[in-house]
Amino acid sequence: MLYLYTDSWMVANALWGWLQQWKRSNWQRRGKPIWDAPLWQDIAAQLEKVVLKVRHVDAHIPKNLATEEHQNNQQVDQAAKIEVAQVDLDWQRKGELFIARWAHDTSGHQGRDATYRWARDRGVDLSMDTISQVIHECETCTAIKQAKWVEPL
Repeated sequence: MLYLYTDSWMVANALWGWLQQWKRSNWQRRGKPIWDAPLWQDIAAQLEKVVLKVRHVDAHIPKNLATEEHQNNQQVDQAAKIEVAQVDLDWQRKGELFIARWAHDTSGHQGRDATYRWARDRGVDLSMDTISQVIHECETCTAIKQAKWVEPL
């Protein structure tokens, strides 16, 4: 049995049930492909091999209110940053792009500034360059731009 403590509601919800819903709906939600489906498919495949218990831990609380779980979460965050820096700097960039895609999709494809504000309001620190890259690569935004250029009959 594997116990996973996460400070990400997105990860917790995905592991608590969204993965099964996405799989049943062919990795789509409301008729649209979920973001980064190959990664979630890989996670789902790995989870078939293990019993997983997931618990959410609040990430940002005053130190005087921190439980052992919160202290462990901070230590893991620090270790992860060190490990990422030592092993593969590209993973940090991939992680930021993954989160930026999620923020852009979830905020409704409203553009760079709106995505930045949406993420910032939720405590997610994203660079404008990363958001711009995600928007440039976004198929939905490309389709919207192309539709604006089509003249009505």
